[in-house]
Amino acid sequence: MNIKFPSQQELEKADSQERMNIFRRYFAASRYNRIIIQQYLIRSALDESLAFKVTELENDHNKSFFDTIRKVKTFGYLDEFLIAVNEEDEALGKIIDAYEKRMNRLPR
Repeated sequence: MNIKFPSQQELEKADSQERMNIFRRYFAASRYNRIIIQQYLIRSALDESLAFKVTELENDHNKSFFDTIRKVKTFGYLDEFLIAVNEEDEALGKIIDAYEKRMNRLPR
């Protein structure tokens, strides 16, 4: 489930637009991993032994994210990364809004 983040050399070879696409793919992979974690969480209702796996995946995912931030800072691409962070935040906001609208239409 680890997201492979490019090396400093790979980021240096990429132009600004390519790096933005790399960061976007990183966030897409992160969202995918979150869905996998959610699936394990749901399955843990059927198999309690998965509870540990959920915790492990959550911790690994969070550690990987903070490691990525540290790398981006060290590599000197924090400003570009933060632009992608803002884009991702907006995209997540739209996803959340869509879910809220859908859930509000469901009978209670």
